[in-house]
Amino acid sequence: MNKYENLKQKLQNCDQILGTHIMLIASGPMMEVVNEDYLDYVIFDMEHGMFNNENLIPLLQACRLCGLPAFVRVPDHTNFHIARCLDLGADGIMIPRTETVAQVKAAVESMRFPPVGHKGKGGYCQVRQGETLEDFNKNRHLLVQIESPVGISALPDMLDAYGDEIAAIVIGPYDLSFTMNMPAQFNHPQFQAAVQKVFDICLARGKSVGIFCDSMEQARKYRQMGANFMWICTDDQILKAGLRAVIAPLTKQDI
Repeated sequence: MNKYENLKQKLQNCDQILGTHIMLIASGPMMEVVNEDYLDYVIFDMEHGMFNNENLIPLLQACRLCGLPAFVRVPDHTNFHIARCLDLGADGIMIPRTETVAQVKAAVESMRFPPVGHKGKGGYCQVRQGETLEDFNKNRHLLVQIESPVGISALPDMLDAYGDEIAAIVIGPYDLSFTMNMPAQFNHPQFQAAVQKVFDICLARGKSVGIFCDSMEQARKYRQMGANFMWICTDDQILKAGLRAVIAPLTKQDI
């Protein structure tokens, strides 16, 4: 079973899924380096990261060549960004700041070929080798990001209306904490209760759910709370951690 099939099965079964977030490193060869057996996916960030249509092309092509599933977090819910990233070879889309059923509807219609949606046929890399258009509609994953109390309140309606089209619900903890007027207070009881509410809504419906984690300690905590879609660290955090682990200790001793 390849990583695409494995990820699809894990999403459906709510099994543990491990991935990371690329914000700064626009290097195709680096995708081969990070493509370890335990890594289920990467997310390229067009919302807050440095990526655009042009520099995404070699990254998505590199992921396709080495068989590493690649999501793109788009800036918003518009057809232009969603359909374009799929044309370039994305295996799924994360939509940020989702608060209404209408936003999910727009994303689904932009991602799916007719009769489900209205995506146009085009793009050199959109279809994997051997895929049909029917396969495409089933194999491209929609990640809906919840980042506000409004989004939490609307989540049951989103899942009731489009649960079959949503691969996973993923919390953006920083923006959620800001919209709750407790910036980055991730241990605050009200924040923890909000996170648990999202997890519980998804778990009751058998839907994969996750959250961004700055560290393995956070990942373990949220896994115990019910998350299975683990979105861990950014490329700059991983690079800093590697430097601290490998090089920083040498400042305390002669080489």
